[in-house]
Amino acid sequence: MSEMWKQWVGRTVDGRFPLQSYLGGSDHSAVFHTQGADLKNAAIKLISAEGADAEEQLLRWRAARDLTHPNLIRIYEAGRCQLDGTKLLYVVQEYAEENLSQILPERSLTAEETRGMLPSVLRALQFVHGKGFGHGHIQASNILAIGDEVKLSSDGLRKAVEKSVARVPSADDPPEEAMGATAAAADVWQLGMTLVEVLTQQLPVWDRGGKSAMEIPSAVPEPFREIAGHCLEVDAGKRWTVAQILGRLEGRPVPGPAQIEKSGSAPAVSGPQKVSAKWPYVLGLAAVVAVASFLIFRPKSSSAPAEMQATGAEQGATQSAMPASGVSDAERGSANAGAASNHGDVIRRVVPEVSPGARRTIHGKIQVRVKVKVDALGNVETARIESGGESKYFKRLALEAAQDWKFSAVPAGEQSGDREWELQFGFSRAKTEASAVRSKR
Repeated sequence: MSEMWKQWVGRTVDGRFPLQSYLGGSDHSAVFHTQGADLKNAAIKLISAEGADAEEQLLRWRAARDLTHPNLIRIYEAGRCQLDGTKLLYVVQEYAEENLSQILPERSLTAEETRGMLPSVLRALQFVHGKGFGHGHIQASNILAIGDEVKLSSDGLRKAVEKSVARVPSADDPPEEAMGATAAAADVWQLGMTLVEVLTQQLPVWDRGGKSAMEIPSAVPEPFREIAGHCLEVDAGKRWTVAQILGRLEGRPVPGPAQIEKSGSAPAVSGPQKVSAKWPYVLGLAAVVAVASFLIFRPKSSSAPAEMQATGAEQGATQSAMPASGVSDAERGSANAGAASNHGDVIRRVVPEVSPGARRTIHGKIQVRVKVKVDALGNVETARIESGGESKYFKRLALEAAQDWKFSAVPAGEQSGDREWELQFGFSRAKTEASAVRSKR
């Protein structure tokens, strides 16, 4: 089935959303990079519409579309479509560069990173619960990053009163899941499991049959050890609410259930609503992190061309002509003119802008190579990542910059065949470099 998903790259859904690149999927669903009339960077998820609950799923997506919160992935559109006779449902939502599960195979989060991540998740969850919805899938893969913001997925939301289909519980499901219940308390249980996992790289071990209390690993530091313990109460009625977790995390007195019931509402959330996402930068910068290969690129052919081999002389000349980020406009213009003189074709080079927070976490140098195809007028027609390690953050910056490069037009009377260039971007703490090597004339 996954091969069939990939064959649909280049097709258009509902006459509005092109399937620009395949990001990943399974036998039952697939995610593509897309854009629309008012959307420059979005993701579209396709699932089969043959199931008996297809209409219910579509209604849930459309209900979630009305929920807007800075820490919740935005749903833009949902509907039905058909490709090659296959009936499908689709949901278009914000594109997220990273998800938390991508770092866990290599290392756990630090206490500082967890403290930076958790409030955003809690605020999103508090908002969802306040609107009468349950999440039902609180896990590392559904905690995502867009720029420096942490967001919670929203395509699995359902009304809190809905009953999920009874099934064999998975490792992170609450004890009551076997009865088909979906509620705020179930989300809190999953949050506790996820909290332990991100701090230890393992889900806590629990004897589901024995109904004994969950044992929180000693490696989990405070206050997260206490929070996880209250999230993982076997009795759902004894679990902390999201408001209580926020209170403990922010150092405020934790209200008891009776106090919350008496006041009629959860205490207000203090502190800024936008929290710096420390872990996305670490994800993007640590070369050893095993990040899934979700490359962002414009439409390309089904088979990538062989890697271009540049001579040492070409590489040296290219590197010497490159400006660093942060230079003045006059210096950048001079560098651009010098590049055009050296290469004869580069008219405008664009150097990615890296946020100070991301730059401070760089160790060594991160290099990203982008292959671009240039049309007769000198504009970049297509661009795709050739290499770049496991950093989605820096690959995205490099790709967006590459798409704005400009090359000289083909002289009148000359054959206007495709021209290909390989652009190389180097990111370090001190500067950002960009170079270009001709790979096809």
